[in-house]
Amino acid sequence: MIKLNEIQAKYGEYLVDEEKLKDLLVKPKPKTVWDLKDGDEYWHISTINNNNYATWNGNAWDLAIRENGNAFLTYDEAKFELERRKCEAIMLKYGRRLFKYKQNNFFIKYDHRNDCIGIEYWIEIQYQGTIYFDSEELAQKAIDEIGEERLKKYVFRVEE
Repeated sequence: MIKLNEIQAKYGEYLVDEEKLKDLLVKPKPKTVWDLKDGDEYWHISTINNNNYATWNGNAWDLAIRENGNAFLTYDEAKFELERRKCEAIMLKYGRRLFKYKQNNFFIKYDHRNDCIGIEYWIEIQYQGTIYFDSEELAQKAIDEIGEERLKKYVFRVEE
């Protein structure tokens, strides 16, 4: 694809048949969901149908979907996020978001150097967005139920 200003720079004063040009023009795709304009396509996760296709109208429904972090530019992004949320739901089945100061707060980690999933705990240091477990055994149950490969892919976003 070439941008119009590049065409003008390349061909200068040539004349253009505007009717034929309209057939060739391709609307630029938004770079993020915050760039969506009326008529743009997007995807969102639905409780019933998993991933739904929608057309942006900028109405209250669209705005709520985007503000809740549930709007995606592609089906693949929505599908990935759905799987990530499923993993997180399993982690919350055994764990919690609340950090308990001066108590053991076990969490699942990924060691990039050794390419392995592990369990760590902190008593006084809290990380943003972490799911904590009351025991190493509960963290291990979450790992076993999700599976290490799914954890690496969807939670830690490790690309093979």
